[in-house]
Formats: sequence, structure tokens, C-alpha cells
Amino acid sequence: MKVIFDPRDRATIDDPIPVLQSLQRHDPIHWCEPLRSWVVTRYEDAKTVLRNDDFSADRITPFYQALSPERQAPIQEIIRHLSTWVAFKDPPDHGRLRNAMKAVFNPEAVARQRGYIERSVASLADRLVGREHFDFIADFAFPLPALVILHLLGLPESDMDDLKEWSNQMQAFIGSATTSPEKYNQAEQGAISMAQYFRAAIVQRRQSPTEDLLSQLVNLCDNEGALSEDEIVGTAMLFLFGGHETTTNLIGNGVRALLSHPDQLQRLGENPELIDTALEEILRFDGPTGASVRIIKNSHTLHGVDLEAGQRVFVMINAANHDQSAFDRPELFDIGRTPNFHLTFNYGPHFCLGAPLARLEGKIAIAEIIRRLPGLTLSADHYPYMDTMIMRGVREMPVSNVAQ
Repeated sequence: MKVIFDPRDRATIDDPIPVLQSLQRHDPIHWCEPLRSWVVTRYEDAKTVLRNDDFSADRITPFYQALSPERQAPIQEIIRHLSTWVAFKDPPDHGRLRNAMKAVFNPEAVARQRGYIERSVASLADRLVGREHFDFIADFAFPLPALVILHLLGLPESDMDDLKEWSNQMQAFIGSATTSPEKYNQAEQGAISMAQYFRAAIVQRRQSPTEDLLSQLVNLCDNEGALSEDEIVGTAMLFLFGGHETTTNLIGNGVRALLSHPDQLQRLGENPELIDTALEEILRFDGPTGASVRIIKNSHTLHGVDLEAGQRVFVMINAANHDQSAFDRPELFDIGRTPNFHLTFNYGPHFCLGAPLARLEGKIAIAEIIRRLPGLTLSADHYPYMDTMIMRGVREMPVSNVAQ
């Protein structure tokens, strides 16, 4: 059976699981012509690709090198900064950057943010109580993680709108959007503006260091030589982009999944201690990660398919999280599901360093929303997802809040 997978198709963007499950059954190592890439959909194959040294995480360098000089010039700044991201690094640079980041951003540092997160969640929820209609993304799911990452970096809340605009400009490029012709020019503009912003902030930290994460990164550069200044800028951009984009989508997708499954919403309301397993099921069922990209380093064969060095592979995380061989009845949204070994935060050496922070924010935020807004309902039957292969979420989510 031949399965057609076109990631540009709007119906597929909004609900990719049916066609991805068809690929799991009939064509698990699928050549996707629109992507000019292999698409991997099975759970065990996803783990193999994500942990195997035959695959490289650096999708930036080969993409840029394959362009003509005329096409390289308009995106040289976005490439300059993305090439410093630990997410796109292989050993030994990957280990060096990851160790530097873990020195300042670790579970202990995350735990110290609990009080700030709880206060921010309460403050944002206070503004929603009594409002009959609002956009859950704009009014809650976006500002919460943005506030938290700004607080971590020591940046003023007043800069949120500018940083949001620059991040949105970069989002289509980083997320491998399939139908956004202006993504290169917009990403370059966003990268230039954000890099200039962080370079100015670095100057301030050198003059007046504080205890914030950005000051600690500067210290790693100036006193320990662990990072270059470009790597500080790139890491700060990664913290900002990843720190709010992923968690915004986690909270938005999570609340939408609960509102779409009233039995599970009621179950959580009556058993708030289930928030830990509920969050893991949200991450599995409709998590903020659609795919992860690898480049084949060494030609080899997988399931009888010849994979050639230099070719690109999209590891479909959302498909792996719905693989019947790994999850019992994956189509069911079950907030008590255990065990739940989803791959939403990646797998192997590139497991997401921000996972503890995303989990903490998600649990506190979703639990409080369910508690404070018992009359919350979805205002639409359909919410179009963003056109990105990598991130999964919606930009707008109008809801109603009728007091019960």
C-alpha cells in the first residue's frame, strides 16, 4: 500500500496522526518528496535515530553549505547564531556546551523558580477570572513562560513584546515551516535584532553582574573560558526561544486536550494528585514537539532501506508517541497512563535540558487553570495548528469562561 504524506496539506498539519500511523504500518522509513527527506515514524526506530552516531544533529551547517553564495548572504546572521545552539551540535562541542549550560541551568536552579512561577500563574489567572471570553494563548499560555524565562535571564518584562516579535520571526525558519515563503528574510531580521539586544545586555552584565542566568553565562565566558561571546548570545537566544515556545504549546495543547475530553477533565478536577501523570499524557497525546531532524553521517541500511550520507531524516515524535507497539491504545487520552515513556523531550544525548522547567510550569499552570476556571470551554470546533514540522501548537485559542 502506497501512503501519500504531504506535510504542506492543511488537514495533515492539523491532524497528522492518521497518515503517520499509516506510514508506521506500511512504509516506516518513508521518502517524502516534498521534504526531500526520509520520514521515520516508529517508536523504536525514532529512538535508534536519536541516539545513533550514524546521525548528526547539525542540520544547520549542511543546509547552509549547500546554498549558493547569493542565497547564503541573506541568512548569514541567523545561521551564525543557530550554529552555536547545543541542539545542533555533535561531539565534542555538544558535550562542552551542554556541560556549560548544566553548570548554570540544572534541576536545582529550576526548583528555585517554583515560587516565581506560582506567583506568575496566580497573577495571570486573576486577570481571567470573571472574563467570559478571551484568547487562552495570548492571555495566559504565552505570557507565563515568557515571564519565567525573562526572570531567569534577568531581563525586564517590558521587553517582552519586542522579544516575542523577534522570536516569531525566527519561528518558521527554525520550525521547518513548509508553506512560509518569507521565512528566510523574517528569520534573518529577527536574529539580527535579538542578537543586538543580547550583546547590549552582555555589556551591562560585565559592568554590573548579578545572579541571573545571563550573568552566569558571561562569567563562563570571561573567567572560565567555557563559552565564546557568540556562544553566550546563541545560548541566550536558545533559552528564550525554546523556553517560551515549547512551554506555550505544552500549556495550550494540554488545556485544549482536557477541555476536549470532559471525562478526563472531571477526573483531574476530582483527583488533583493526578497532575503528574496528566502532564506526561499531555506531552504524549499532543505534545509541543512534532519532529526532530537528523542528518545521516554514515551511509547504512535500516529496515532494508539504503540511507545515504548527507540525506535528511525527520523523526516524527508525535507519530512515535502514538505507536501501538509502544503504547496501549495510543488513541485514548488517559491522564492516569503509566508507564508513559514518550519521546517528546527527545531521547539520548540531546534530551531536552529545559524539560524540568517545562514540566514544572506545565503542572503548576494547568492545575491552577482547572481549579480557578471550572467553567472554561472551547469557543471553536477547530483550531488551526502552526505550519511547522518541529513545533506543534496553535497561535490563537479563543475560549469561553462561564461561571458555574
